[in-house]
Amino acid sequence: MKFFILIVLVLAGGYMFPQVYEEVDGPCQALEKKLVRDNTENGLENSVISNLALSISNGDLGERIADDKFPNLPTRLGCLATYYDIPEDLA
Repeated sequence: MKFFILIVLVLAGGYMFPQVYEEVDGPCQALEKKLVRDNTENGLENSVISNLALSISNGDLGERIADDKFPNLPTRLGCLATYYDIPEDLA
């Protein structure tokens, strides 16, 4: 029983981490924020253009990327899988 509780806590932490770390409301929004952060030059992650792109999309772009990459998973789980699949340094 303790092992089951430990597994549930680890899975819940893995599900909530991107949302808390990126300071957004859902995993698809966290995916978008990570993509914008990784694809902008250093120092421009808080620029007007990146903030505008994030505010317009509201998770829709992340959902489409996740559906393309993991079509058999539910959208939110696909966003999480894609979030964790992206390497930290794309350079």
